[in-house]
Amino acid sequence: MTIKFVDLAAQTREIRERVDREFEEIHSRARYIGGPQVSAFESEFASYLGVRKAIGVNSGTDALRLALLASGVGPGDEVITVPLTFIASAEAIVQVGARPAFVDVDQQTGNMSAAAMLRYLETNRFSTPNGPKAVIPVHLYGLPASMGSLREIARAWDLRLIEDACQAHGARLRDHTGWRRAGTIGDAGCFSFYPGKNLGGWGDGGAIVTDDEDLAERVSSLRDHGRLSHYAHSELGYNARLDAMQAAVLRAKLERLDEWNKSRRGIAAHYRELLGGIEGLELPTEPEETEACNHLYVIRSSKRDHIRESLLLEQIECAIHYPVPLHLQPACRFLGYHSGDFPASERLANSVLSLPMHPHLTPVEIERVAGVIKESIKAT
Repeated sequence: MTIKFVDLAAQTREIRERVDREFEEIHSRARYIGGPQVSAFESEFASYLGVRKAIGVNSGTDALRLALLASGVGPGDEVITVPLTFIASAEAIVQVGARPAFVDVDQQTGNMSAAAMLRYLETNRFSTPNGPKAVIPVHLYGLPASMGSLREIARAWDLRLIEDACQAHGARLRDHTGWRRAGTIGDAGCFSFYPGKNLGGWGDGGAIVTDDEDLAERVSSLRDHGRLSHYAHSELGYNARLDAMQAAVLRAKLERLDEWNKSRRGIAAHYRELLGGIEGLELPTEPEETEACNHLYVIRSSKRDHIRESLLLEQIECAIHYPVPLHLQPACRFLGYHSGDFPASERLANSVLSLPMHPHLTPVEIERVAGVIKESIKAT
């Protein structure tokens, strides 16, 4: 019996009845673009996160790109981010005409190193005439980045702070004001609703969240062709809208997000119990004052490839997030980076392995995964 990496069919069974009712209402009104479903989801998601505004868009990549544009980032600017992430984090920067500047990650968390970011800024070796305009930390695998330190540095250097929360739906971190959701600390937070995410649609989708009314208004214009009215446009924008059917699915899933994340945390704890203390195996860390949403459960080992082969032979699905850091990708060759420039990111890329992680994973399945990993390490 195959152990699935992600079980979207099980999620669908939980919400299918409600979604069918919502789809019937959408079909009866024929309101497929915008309309009450999108407005309701935006309001509910903003309330869940504790922010003033949530603006639905067509993808997480759209969210990053439009957040940058609405923050005034463009040609001649530089945006600081990390190389250990999905390419959309850098792709969006290039798409607005700016240039990505990478800084290394923390070896323990995989998230942006505040110390590395500060070192980069203090060297003043910027890649564009204007220098840095913004910073995009990534909440990798659903673990919040060190936002307190990053925010202090961003403020000191007058940088816009845009959170890539595309893997961090419902993750939390605590600061002097109390517990806050990932994506709500910076000037804007960007989310992806790709189907495999903790909060995922039945297709592509995304959102930008913010407390900045002006930024929200600009994003709302940009996502819809710069529209003032049906045939009046204040600027040249994009077709980057969230559609009503995706909004209906997301509303149904949002009601279950905390419950599903609680299940993910329980699964992570079970993995830790079964795999802790094994020589040659590193488990995910969760710094104090953070609460991961466990989008992925990522182990590290120099024997990664052998473990992966053993799991796949036993029909246990697994994956590598991410095998090649962005600075070594062919698409980013023009940036001029080389192997060895970001050693922590490269070490992690060569050792990480994502285990099955979804809310419907059973204790028996977790124990089977752990058993295969243990036997695999013993055999090497």
